[in-house]
Amino acid sequence: MVNLSYIRKRRARRIIAAVAGGCSALALIIGAIALLGQRASPLTVSLNNSGAKLTLATSETSEDGRVYLVADKVPGYDLYTESQFDYYHKELDDENTYSELAEKESATLFFKYTFYITNTGGSEADYDLSLTLSNPTKDASNRYDIDSILRVRFYENQNLDEHNYVTYAKKSADPHIDENGNQSWKEQIAGDGSGYAEEFVSSKVILNSAVRNLAPGAKVRNTFVFWLEGEDPECNGEAPVNSALILGVNVSAHEAENPSIE
Repeated sequence: MVNLSYIRKRRARRIIAAVAGGCSALALIIGAIALLGQRASPLTVSLNNSGAKLTLATSETSEDGRVYLVADKVPGYDLYTESQFDYYHKELDDENTYSELAEKESATLFFKYTFYITNTGGSEADYDLSLTLSNPTKDASNRYDIDSILRVRFYENQNLDEHNYVTYAKKSADPHIDENGNQSWKEQIAGDGSGYAEEFVSSKVILNSAVRNLAPGAKVRNTFVFWLEGEDPECNGEAPVNSALILGVNVSAHEAENPSIE
C-alpha cells in the first residue's frame, strides 16, 4: 500500500469545463478522451439524438444547448485517496466547483466535471449513458495497470436538490466474503471502513446508466469525479507518471418507449 504522506493538499484550482462547437444532433462520433496523461483533453461528452431532442450544457441556466462538450487539459495525475476529500457531496456535485491540483499545479489530485442533460423537446425521452475505456496502460515503472487503481464517482440527479451517487472501481484482485456470506470481487473504495465500490461493467465499459421518461423541460445533473486511489492494495511505491487511460462518455437518446404523458 502506498504511503500517502507526500500528497500535498492545496487548493490551486482552475476551471476545467469548456464547451466545444456544436455537431450534428443526429450523428456523432463518440469522443475519446485521455484522463491520465498530459497529451489530450481529460473529458468529452457526446450526445446522439434519434427521435428525441436533448441538449448538453455545463450550466443549469444555459440555453445554449449543445450535443458535444469537451474539457480543458489538466496536468498528469498524482495519487490521491477518498479520505482527502474535504467537500460535501453537494459541493462536489456542483457546476461551480473545480478539479483540485497539487502544489504549483504540477499534477491533478482529482478531476471533476459537471454537465446537464435537458429535454428541450415536446415529448418524453429515454436515454442511455455510458462511460467507456480503451487501451489502459501501465504506469512508467510497469508495476500496475492504471485502471486497476482508478476510482469513478458518478452523481446523477433529476431532482437538483439531491446529490445521489455511486462509486465504481475495477474488481478486486482478491475476493472477500460479503455481509451475506457470499464471495465478492468488489474493491474497497479506499482503506478499511470506506465501503465497497461497484464493479466496472467490463474491461471496456466502466458504467452504464439509463434514464426513462424524461419530461419536456426536465434536466438531469451529472457529475463525474475521477482519482487514482492510493490506498488500493494494487497501488505500490511512488505516484504514477506518464500513464494514459482513454475514456469516453456517450449519451444515446430516443423518444420514450412507454410515455406517461398523452
